[in-house]
Amino acid sequence: MAAARGALLLAAMLVVSLLAASPSGAQDLPGAAAASPAESGADRGSVLWRSGDQEGAVAGWAAALEQARADGAPPAERARIAYNLGVTEAARGEPMRSVAWFEAALRAAPRLEDANFNLGLARADAGLGPRSGDGLVESLEALARTTTPAEAEWLAVLGALLFAGLGLLEALRGGSWPRRLLLAAALVQPFLFAPLVLHVSERGSEPFMVIDPAGVQLRAAPEDGAERVGSLKAGAVVNYLDELPGWTKVRVGGEARWVPSEALFGLRL
Repeated sequence: MAAARGALLLAAMLVVSLLAASPSGAQDLPGAAAASPAESGADRGSVLWRSGDQEGAVAGWAAALEQARADGAPPAERARIAYNLGVTEAARGEPMRSVAWFEAALRAAPRLEDANFNLGLARADAGLGPRSGDGLVESLEALARTTTPAEAEWLAVLGALLFAGLGLLEALRGGSWPRRLLLAAALVQPFLFAPLVLHVSERGSEPFMVIDPAGVQLRAAPEDGAERVGSLKAGAVVNYLDELPGWTKVRVGGEARWVPSEALFGLRL
């Protein structure tokens, strides 16, 4: 009984802290407002694409994305522009850049089905494996990425409420079946909290993808003749730390390493 009360108190404290954080990411409902500068830029990109000017389309959509960032446009709008850039880069014969744009789009809008489908095609064209990878950790990470930060927070709240409710039931009623339900709820907590842990761990970070098809050498200093301290395969994702002209410092395995900037592509929209 004492253990049940302790679990109940812990769960209650967790629920209060999560609710106090108030899940973020709510978006305004679409209205009849006039087209924003970003939307106008995206329209120009579409016109250039249909005319066959792929270079111009890339420039138009890139400008639209910059405007969307400046305007604080919803993630779904930025993701759609990134998706268009991914399609155009694929048509231009740039599969790695196409992969990066689709990956960026999915990080902003995890269930953008067109981007998810085309990402698989682009990865195959670039000679990369499935996005989820072969290991359990990679598969769980890919599953966690199907949620937005706000959805991840609500999943964690749901898990905490479920655990608290079953803990209260076990404390008041006792018996074997409430205890079993409480144990089952405890076992699913890692899966309900995993998306939140992923998003919190990446909060404030700047992910970059290696887009050089041959991969890239890691250097101890920002110069070609510096000691080689490892390598990254094409498609690897690392976190940005700093940069100098032509070089970017990234975190790899907890260590700071230098990579030629042209081999990297920013995924934050």
